Amino acid sequence: MKQDKSKHARRRHRVAVAIVAGVMALAVTAVAFAAGWPTAAHEIASAGVNSSVKFCGTKPITLAVEDGVGVNPWSLVSYAAVRSTAAECKNVKVIAAAGGGVATTAISDINSAVAQGANAMTVIPDFGQSELPAIQAATKAGVKVVPWAAAPGGKNGVDYVAYVDWNDALAGTMWAQWMVKALHGKGNVIYTGGPAGNPVGQAQLEAIDRVFAKHPGMKLLTGTTTWAVDNWDPATAQTVTAALLGRYPNINGVISNYGASAEAIARAFSAAGRKIVPLATLDENGVSCLYKSKHVALATISSRNWLGRIAARKAIAAAEGLPNREPDIYNLPWWENTLAGKTYACNSKASADFYPSDKLTPAQIKQFGKYSS
Repeated sequence: MKQDKSKHARRRHRVAVAIVAGVMALAVTAVAFAAGWPTAAHEIASAGVNSSVKFCGTKPITLAVEDGVGVNPWSLVSYAAVRSTAAECKNVKVIAAAGGGVATTAISDINSAVAQGANAMTVIPDFGQSELPAIQAATKAGVKVVPWAAAPGGKNGVDYVAYVDWNDALAGTMWAQWMVKALHGKGNVIYTGGPAGNPVGQAQLEAIDRVFAKHPGMKLLTGTTTWAVDNWDPATAQTVTAALLGRYPNINGVISNYGASAEAIARAFSAAGRKIVPLATLDENGVSCLYKSKHVALATISSRNWLGRIAARKAIAAAEGLPNREPDIYNLPWWENTLAGKTYACNSKASADFYPSDKLTPAQIKQFGKYSS
């Protein structure tokens, strides 16, 4: 009897500890939301890798992997995320294509995949709504399409299975609020991004503008209706930045929605004899190591290529007639934030174009990071 009482006491203690832990977790969450920051650290920690998700069926599946740009290091990592996930299924064949930054090619690639007999498709519609008719046609043909990383418009469950992405407007808000803090509420900022009209860039620009509108001392030199277009190409980013530096003698901060471009932008500052300035961008090892060497303020969010894993699982599961209840949209926390103690994530042993937040190994990228079948 005494032994039973002891067991019950221990059980009550464990329950009490669990309740206290839960209350503490809720309190931390409440504080974080009150501060205006996301609390999805558990989602980025796994980087889209969830071994408990069942998505491989028994039917032979052809998965088309489409990307509107598809030719830069970020794209290669995205292909690796999708294709390495598809490789977990023995019955999935992959065909892949890259639009090369040309809208007509990206649209043609989607149509071609349907003609090749694709049952499932992941697509990064970098040209937004201009790609929606092709996606709708693929869906009508029976292809289970999952767009991700750039919004095509349309509706989940109607025009495609589901749209998978981060909350890009939240990213813009976070970057802008961080820049206000880094510049103490006063400074000139440039914003650079991918192709003109890209939906990710547009959502972020609108968010940045809303934040800066509340701080009269903050000025967006590149404008509130468009951005400095670098096409997510570091060489173009360096050229564009050199022109901006020639035009503006006083640039105090940079927001860029591609880490490799951000690194090139910083190098353009150095080449022009200007000190590099506080930067808010996506994670990339090269930019992290550069900013660490200069001891300049840096804030990054995950480059989020790992979302391709989720897109692949949703597309394959849908083609197999299996359920997938993973979230579609993710609020991402800071990966680095030197103003708040999240220090530089520089890995001196990794390449500059390595994105550590994606949890993909160099071997996986080499094997699966291909945009041709």
